[in-house]
Amino acid sequence: MDPDVTVSEDLHGNGLWIVESGGRHTRKMKKTDPRKLADRLLHQLEARPPPLALLADLCSTIFEAPAWPGSEDSGRKEGVWMDTRMANFQCRQCGRCCRELNFRHQLPETDYQRWIQSGRNDILEWVAVHRRGENIISFSIWVVPGTLSFATECPWLRKTDIDGPWRCDIHDIKPEICREYPGTRKHARMTGCSAFQTNKHL
Repeated sequence: MDPDVTVSEDLHGNGLWIVESGGRHTRKMKKTDPRKLADRLLHQLEARPPPLALLADLCSTIFEAPAWPGSEDSGRKEGVWMDTRMANFQCRQCGRCCRELNFRHQLPETDYQRWIQSGRNDILEWVAVHRRGENIISFSIWVVPGTLSFATECPWLRKTDIDGPWRCDIHDIKPEICREYPGTRKHARMTGCSAFQTNKHL
């Protein structure tokens, strides 16, 4: 952002303060939240893209994984490439991510439409559609049918036997957030993935 913009945490609430130039000799404080700040940063990045080498360095630091500038095989689209360091990842079917992590507000419309096209009304019954007027604004998953309450656990998770692994009854069509977990080695470590903790090859 501009050099005269600073961001500080609101210690008394869930938010942030942005201090920026408000005129020739004045500065003003504006309260925001992490999502609005992220939107603002994305806007700044789109308006003034930094060099790809700098973005690659940032990605390496943030995701704790090798990253570098590069382009697609066609050479037409340049971007940042990253080694997620998850090539040897193997799910241990411990069920922890399904039972303990909260991704219930992160259902993209593509999953919702995929379930409609597949005629999966059994899944759609567990989806809450949030609207503003006539427009759909977001989705929540695993809401007990006929209520406004979330299920205590994913309704599609099953134990194969008492001491056996867990399985997903909708594995072939499960939400994108489930299919992509964990995204990186750092993500696996931060969320306590048992495969990461016990697999020495990761």
